Amino acid sequence: MKSNLEFFEYCRQNPEELLDPFYAKGTVVIPQTREEKNPLTENHEKLLQFITAFSVMNGTYQKDENDEVVEKILLDIIQILDNTPNINYSPFAQFFMVYNSTFTIYCSLTLEEKKRFIYEMLKKYCQERHDMYLSHGYSNTILQVLCDNYSHKRNSKTGIKKVLKILQPYSLDKLKNKAYLQSQDDYYFLPDKGGQKIFETMLKVLKLKMESRDIEQNKRPDIVFKHKGHYYICELKTMKEGGGGQNKQVVEIAYFIKFSEDNPNVHYITFLDCIYANTIFNDASPKVAAQRKAITKALQNNKGNYFLNTKGMVKFVEEIFL
Repeated sequence: MKSNLEFFEYCRQNPEELLDPFYAKGTVVIPQTREEKNPLTENHEKLLQFITAFSVMNGTYQKDENDEVVEKILLDIIQILDNTPNINYSPFAQFFMVYNSTFTIYCSLTLEEKKRFIYEMLKKYCQERHDMYLSHGYSNTILQVLCDNYSHKRNSKTGIKKVLKILQPYSLDKLKNKAYLQSQDDYYFLPDKGGQKIFETMLKVLKLKMESRDIEQNKRPDIVFKHKGHYYICELKTMKEGGGGQNKQVVEIAYFIKFSEDNPNVHYITFLDCIYANTIFNDASPKVAAQRKAITKALQNNKGNYFLNTKGMVKFVEEIFL
């Protein structure tokens, strides 16, 4: 089996793909043609009509929220917002963020609070956006555009799913009972997703120091799997680009593999996913070179730990299951 540094070199020579089909989130919220309708597009068009009606009542006729017609408009809009899946992609709902609020905050309000919130937001929206959007032409296309824009937020646990897919050919069972932690083999569990008690038991039974937790108290790894008596503790990072937050994550992943346990059957693995992994493995800039040096030094000092990208993870799993 390759050494951890040989796997590091294998990853360098087998970079991440520019487009990873695994992360494709093909959620479609509007019909294929303009002539077709679905509940979202129908209710979005009704929402625009109610906003126009409010603009007339509040602007032209100077009616406030105490007016019977205005109150009816508010309730109709609330009915749409509360009962239409994906209506948060509408321009009006997105406008909430301009005034430091969100659709999620709106949803948490009582009915009376919603009425006041929508009334104040409608006044701002009609003054600052509605006429402009009418001039350019509202389109249901924006619903799909914003849905696509938010697709990255649906990737939060996709890294775990990706590793589970890599492990799938090897028929690992999900460990559900901490009593079988040592006696059972060929299993996996998710310490931060239902497997907290199993993980805490693992730390005690195997007498693990797991010094990497010092950087973030009580942080648990993403996935643990076991094969032939060896425990593989994996931390997953999905990074698409550099920056302050990403640099912090690089420090954390280097820290994760910096330590090893007295038990030679316990291994720490960092799985760095997505396009920024190519930068870590190959970029020659001083900052990245220093990060890479820290990672390779950690690997040199801890022969049982590994730092892998997607193809490296696939190859690693293939070799340990030979």
